[in-house]
Amino acid sequence: MSARLLAVITPGEEATALSSLTGLVTIARAAQADVRLAYFRDLPPARVDRHDRLVADTDAEMARIASAATQALGSATRVFDDVAVETVVRFGRPRREVALEAEAYQPRIIVLFSATRGLLSRLRGWALRRRLARQRGAQVLVLRATPRSVGRRAAAVEPALTPPARLPARRD
Repeated sequence: MSARLLAVITPGEEATALSSLTGLVTIARAAQADVRLAYFRDLPPARVDRHDRLVADTDAEMARIASAATQALGSATRVFDDVAVETVVRFGRPRREVALEAEAYQPRIIVLFSATRGLLSRLRGWALRRRLARQRGAQVLVLRATPRSVGRRAAAVEPALTPPARLPARRD
């Protein structure tokens, strides 16, 4: 049985996770691990139009979000065919769902992504790392996004789950 690596993607860290995939796959190759990209979201509210008519209930919204996330993450990881990558989308309170996923998957390495360097994101990351450190034998790593040479305005307009324009080639 090979080692397992759990990559935790929470709301607001999607772009960081996609830009850090090369580093994640490098870690997985070094550890000879299978990768599970786990995307966690709160339960979405039902979607209504401007006349308060129901357009999509919560289940339909969850299916739409899960489909979009799976497609975006799958297309970004398709380049790395030498590492087994699977994608999971879970809905609920992210901290609780992360702990449940880590308990069910039993990873050797848990990777968290850090999008910003502010105090609030550090506290959230610290609390999540502390909770995940209780997992038996799991090592918790934090990957930070490499700075891009684009302006703030261009980064703010970029959608949350879109793969980078040019993915790096696979290294043999």
